[in-house]
Formats: sequence, structure tokens, C-alpha cells
Amino acid sequence: MRAILPSTDPRQPSPRIGDLPDPVPGPGEVLVAVEAAGLNHADLLQLRGQYPPPPGESEVPGLECAGKVIGRGSGLWQPGARVMALLGGGGHATRVAIPSGQLMPLPDNLSCTEGAAIPEAALTAWTNLVAEGGLQEGESVLISGASGGMGSFAVQLARELGARVLAAGRDRDRLELLRTYGVEEICVAGPHLAHQVLDATGGRGVDLVLDFVGGSELPGHLASLRERGRLVLVGLLAGGKAEVNLGPVLSRRLRITGSVLRPRSRAEKAQLVSDFQAFALPRLKDGRLRPVVDRVVPLEKAADAYRALERGGVFGKIVLSMT
Repeated sequence: MRAILPSTDPRQPSPRIGDLPDPVPGPGEVLVAVEAAGLNHADLLQLRGQYPPPPGESEVPGLECAGKVIGRGSGLWQPGARVMALLGGGGHATRVAIPSGQLMPLPDNLSCTEGAAIPEAALTAWTNLVAEGGLQEGESVLISGASGGMGSFAVQLARELGARVLAAGRDRDRLELLRTYGVEEICVAGPHLAHQVLDATGGRGVDLVLDFVGGSELPGHLASLRERGRLVLVGLLAGGKAEVNLGPVLSRRLRITGSVLRPRSRAEKAQLVSDFQAFALPRLKDGRLRPVVDRVVPLEKAADAYRALERGGVFGKIVLSMT
């Protein structure tokens, strides 16, 4: 199979394309011919040696894909089925073996390119809005880094869960594009973020912050919360360190939860996938939820795609095409 080869030198993290043996599905796994795969910041970190795959997962990067079933171990999926999947690794290749519980049917109205932009973004959003964040209908949520691949799906999911959605980011023009996806208020990241959020919520603050950026933005996100508000920290695009006044965390009884998806067990991922698709598949089929694709890049030009993601300024997902 053609694949992005595992990194051998983190000092030179540009992806290299080559040939690897086809994976052999084990018990409970399904072999899929990959037609498209999403690109995530975790893939950049993996090439730099900063985010190794969990034990037992492929050394090839790629956390989500779409394609057709071509073989199976003891899984229940039939050959020829169109699927999209959440992966522990291995998606940036023309073949991947996937635990059957992490597969989802690809709706007929979506292409493989669109399907490849869904699983990692969707399951990250579902896990942290619902399982970790406890978002309830009628609550308000601030989603940081909202114009990226993760954020652009998270705002839609929050809307479908019945929340009032506020979006934060550094580029107002890109944020404005999210209004058609259900965002009610636009807030520009920076030192005045909390004032914007408080103005938009009548001085109350939001119930939940979904924080994809962390770092120096964390204090502003905490200041945007109402009393007893919750923050789920999912990403560190703005850095891994922050100086935070812990006094308000105590006095306002705020809750901060750290969350990662990739290292969770296959059993836990299967449960999250099952819960998500019960809620979301009907909405994907009728268009209430839809993937946001910034561009499609052939696998052989993956280095261009990785560089584009690292530069930033992307609206939605970059997708690698295998065909």
C-alpha cells in the first residue's frame, strides 16, 4: 500500500510517501480501502515525535478516513460497504485495519472526501461537549478556534444539542462564515475576549467553554464563564503553559477538565461512536450537520497539505485524497 511513512527523524518532520505492507485485520477488525483521510494537528505532532500512537496502533499518521470495506476479521461489516471511521492511527494510507466499533456507515448523500472530514472532528466535539462538558439544551457555549476543522463541526453539533453558540478566533472574516452553521455571536480572541462574551450574554457568562487553543488564551476563557461554569481543555494550539489567577476558579467554583480522545480504549471509543451516530447520522443524512472541507490534496502532495495546516488560516478540514 501507499502511505505516509512513520517519521524517522523528528527534526525533519516533512511527510515522506512510500510503500508499506498491507495491514492484516485482527479479531474484531475490518480492512478498508481508504479513499480519503482527514488531516489533523495531531498528525503534525506525531511526525515531530511529540504525539506517538497508543500501543498497538499503526505508526502511520491519520486519525480519520472514509472508504470501502474490502476484508474483515471477525467484524460485522460487509465488503463493499461505504464507511467512515475514527482511528488510532493509519489513516494516511491506501489501506487500514479498523476496529469494527469505530466504523460508521457513510451516508449516501456524502462523498468520501466529505466523510473523511467527519470522524475525528465529530467524535472530539461529541466527547467534549456531551460526555465531558455535559452540555444541556438551553445552555450557552463558547467554542475557541472555531473556524478550524474541529471547531467548525463543534459549533454545528452544539447548535443541534440546543445550545446558544458563541465562536471565538483571531480572524473575524473567517468567523463570520460560521453564522450559517448556527453561531449567534462572534468574539475575537485576545485580551478583550471575556468582555465580548459578557456583553453578548448580558453579563452572565457562558455555561461551557470548549477550548481548542489553551496557552495564553486560557485566562480569557475562564473569565468568560458564569459562576459554576465548566471549561473542557482539548487542545494547546496557543501553547502548553498559561499564567492563571486561581482565585476566581475557587470563588466562582469553576470546573476545568482536561480531555484527549486518541489514548482512550477501543471499547470506550466504540461506545462514543455508538452514542454519536445515534444522534448525528439522521442529521448528517438530512444536512443539518455537514462537514466543512477547506481543500483536497492528493496523497503524493501530502507535504503541501501538512505545511498548509501548520501555516494556519484554514477554514474547516484539509483532506488527503488516495484515489
